[in-house]
Amino acid sequence: MTLKATAIDVKINSTKLLEDVSLELTPGKLLGILGPNGAGKSTLLKVLSGDLTPTNGTITLDDSPLQKWESIDLARRRAVMPQASQLAFPFSARDVVGMGRWPYEKLCSPFINRLAVEKAMSLTDIKHLADRLYPVLSGGEKQRVQLARALTQSIGLTGDTESKFLLLDEPTAGLDIAHQHAVLAAARKQCKERNTAGLAILHDLNQAAQYCDFIAIISNGTLISSGPTLEVMDPELLSDIFSCNISRSLDITSSTPVFLSSV
Repeated sequence: MTLKATAIDVKINSTKLLEDVSLELTPGKLLGILGPNGAGKSTLLKVLSGDLTPTNGTITLDDSPLQKWESIDLARRRAVMPQASQLAFPFSARDVVGMGRWPYEKLCSPFINRLAVEKAMSLTDIKHLADRLYPVLSGGEKQRVQLARALTQSIGLTGDTESKFLLLDEPTAGLDIAHQHAVLAAARKQCKERNTAGLAILHDLNQAAQYCDFIAIISNGTLISSGPTLEVMDPELLSDIFSCNISRSLDITSSTPVFLSSV
């Protein structure tokens, strides 16, 4: 049971945004997407989520083309956190998180749905924001609310055996350092504890190395490299992709690689 892109091209007018990209999400693992601005990372996420139809190639979920899935069935299998979410109505933060339970409204008791909401809010450290109105929250607080919504959606049903897919577009944008780590730790925990296949578009190389099981590097709409994190995050390759000098050392305390950059 997997979400898979095969030979994906995306072309808008005369501009090719993605070219011959093939990628597969692995249940229980978090895949980090790295690449410079304008590389095609968000376009790939939109294609994988079903929000954008590729010009060529196929996206399949459990070997069935994505466009053949009913919207309610798709919502029960994959949750998406976009780069920005506009919501002007005065819903509380708890109400917004609860929107992630809509696909399961008729399948779960209100008690089970409330438990899922509370668990997601605890994971993202927003329980103290529960009764605050969403439009007046800061940008970083809104990010964490949207992540909680996606997490509660991907929690699924009690005893569910179908793999879920969690797609996150720059989930750490606008967050302070502590909450950046909290968000990525929550995403990784969701993947490992619930066999969820996660994808996160990231910009921080050190956070990608710390939290991601696999890495895919995209540049100019092309998949340059993908595989286990330490194999793909080669300093020479990264230096070329990001047009700066990148070196790698090892944090002796945590045995985690540390990346330093300079112009």
